[in-house]
Amino acid sequence: MWADRILVMSLAVSTGIACAGDIQFTDITAESGIDYFYDSPGNSLMSQGHFFGGIGVGDFDRNGSDDLFFPGSGTSTDRLYLNDGTGHFTDVSAAWGLVDIHLGNGIGVADVDDDGWLDVIMTSAGDPGGNPGAYRFYRNVEGTGFVNIAVELGLNELAPLNPQQPTFVSPGDYDVDGDIDLFYGSWQPLNGGNKLMRNNGDGTFTNVSNETGMEGAFNSSRGWSSTVVDMNQDLLPEVLWVGDFHRSHYFKNTGTGVFDDLAGQNGTNEDQNGMGGVVLDANVDGVLDWFVTSIFDDDDKSGHNGNALYIQYAEHEYLQLAGPYGVLDSGWAWTACAVDFDQDGREDLAVANGNSRKVQYTDEVQSLFRNDPSGTFYNVAAASGLTLDCASTSCVSFDLENDGDFDLVFLCNDGDVVVYRNDTVDQGAWLQIDLGGDPENGIPPYGLNTRVEAIVGDTTFVRYMDGKSCYGACGPQTLHFGLGDAEIIDVLEVSWINGKVTVLENVPVNQVLFIDPNPDCDPLEGDFDQNCLVDGVDLGTMLGAWGACPEFPADCPEDINNDGIVNGADLSYLLNNWSQ
Repeated sequence: MWADRILVMSLAVSTGIACAGDIQFTDITAESGIDYFYDSPGNSLMSQGHFFGGIGVGDFDRNGSDDLFFPGSGTSTDRLYLNDGTGHFTDVSAAWGLVDIHLGNGIGVADVDDDGWLDVIMTSAGDPGGNPGAYRFYRNVEGTGFVNIAVELGLNELAPLNPQQPTFVSPGDYDVDGDIDLFYGSWQPLNGGNKLMRNNGDGTFTNVSNETGMEGAFNSSRGWSSTVVDMNQDLLPEVLWVGDFHRSHYFKNTGTGVFDDLAGQNGTNEDQNGMGGVVLDANVDGVLDWFVTSIFDDDDKSGHNGNALYIQYAEHEYLQLAGPYGVLDSGWAWTACAVDFDQDGREDLAVANGNSRKVQYTDEVQSLFRNDPSGTFYNVAAASGLTLDCASTSCVSFDLENDGDFDLVFLCNDGDVVVYRNDTVDQGAWLQIDLGGDPENGIPPYGLNTRVEAIVGDTTFVRYMDGKSCYGACGPQTLHFGLGDAEIIDVLEVSWINGKVTVLENVPVNQVLFIDPNPDCDPLEGDFDQNCLVDGVDLGTMLGAWGACPEFPADCPEDINNDGIVNGADLSYLLNNWSQ
């Protein structure tokens, strides 16, 4: 697939998808029910306390709407806000057992124990005194509460030396065995806080940093974030590790249990002060790229050369093109979200930025880079209504009120959580996908490490379920496609990490789809894709076959009543089983 690829340096990309309207956001914090002030650790306790503050997103009570989890700040407990489905949240922290005061930071969200409920994993600098041994693993007890079992799992003390300065935890199935492994990071390289903890599948974890060939890099890395993504479609996920001071790493998965670090050899590790990293298809060519947040200063002597956008032009080969693409400067940048906010077919970038300890980065407005049809990004934050001017260390994007588009939430260090609703007018079509899992056959819960392609005409849109990890933040567990003026997705191809492929054809837009890799149910009339649901995909299949069967009685499954024609009678059968 790589031999015939040509890098078009003009950066112009034509998708054949019509443009949507200008991106618009509205601050709805006051009406959202979110009232959390994150009081970050003081510098007398943590020399880098200004970088604390994460966000977790997931449907923790499984009511069909994503909820929000925030870390405790040393003066408050962890916070869980449940979403009632309309974008209004209720603080249920105490009722769910979140009662401890500690210095929380990076958050991971995943169903690690494969019981059907999303758990929360978190780094922590300990109690208000800053003592090691307080990392959290909150097991979700069937949507009723959390129980911290970090000690039982051996995950409570992963940065045993002071200063701890814990940064992130991110989930991923690096060894493709169906269970979820955990990557932990620390900004202090010599305290042992950078680790890969392999899930043994029996409720225990093992530190495999050494045997995977990562430990040497970990011992010198000021780790900020990581994500586990198959970058070349060989079903072996890479580990993209972001580190400060030229210490980012591109760990290629060899399939032998050992990784090769290609940083500095394949065009990556050009970021001088990398902090957050997200994967997206920036130029809509069907190939994944890597965006890394960093610090920008136009003083050449500062050593702050700005964000990096690594465009993949051949297998594991990249060009750093943040400047030409227009995403070099977002100040002191922390976390990023790659989302098609206007649903025009091109993923945009929201960046949380600011640093209250540096005068030139104080009261920075958050960045919003719109991916223009010309192939260049433009910062449209001010015009979009995104005027938040705080030191924000984390942001997440998800569909907070179930209307199809994705919204934004920012956590401010020494400030309030702020909620922005996406009010973009004349948006394009959309599709959201929730994935099932099959751990016994190598597919982790919630389809972690699954690649999905939506083909519309000559354009292939690609999304990858990596848990949506970036610096300090994680989630949601939903894939979102913006599709412009498309009315039907010609082909939807789901490539599970175990090699299985699910193909759906003639998929209608503007819907939420659940796709299971191994559906197990009694046959339903109208369930043509055999996913145990009669839904919009099946309706699209029927409408595509409308009329006389070409080879009656064979090869015409849409003719439910077997009369040789697909018509209203068959439609009635389908509708009678809708969503069963």
